[in-house]
Amino acid sequence: MSQFDDFLAAAKANLTVLGKDSFDGYSDQVKAMAEAALDKAKVNLALWTGQLAAGQLTQAEFENLVKGETDLTEIAGYTAAGISQAEAQRLRDAVTVSVINTAIDTFLKSRPAG
Repeated sequence: MSQFDDFLAAAKANLTVLGKDSFDGYSDQVKAMAEAALDKAKVNLALWTGQLAAGQLTQAEFENLVKGETDLTEIAGYTAAGISQAEAQRLRDAVTVSVINTAIDTFLKSRPAG
């Protein structure tokens, strides 16, 4: 399995936990919508995580790119699923932070020092 595949698997696992911990009652819907968003963003995430791992992007640059990724930050689907606007905003932010943290853990913390 590639490092990017490891990242995707970890990100999806983290989204499952996020749905259960923070959006009880919506957890299956939240997981499905968040995973769909992650799958749509996969091409950009593959490019950006590769650049992050190679040192071509700083952590801050990577975070800005992920925060701007519309497939991850679109909340219309969440509100359509019956989640309030405020909860949808919180979910969007939580998904984005989860993806960023998973990428940093996968691509930066696994890098040898030096």
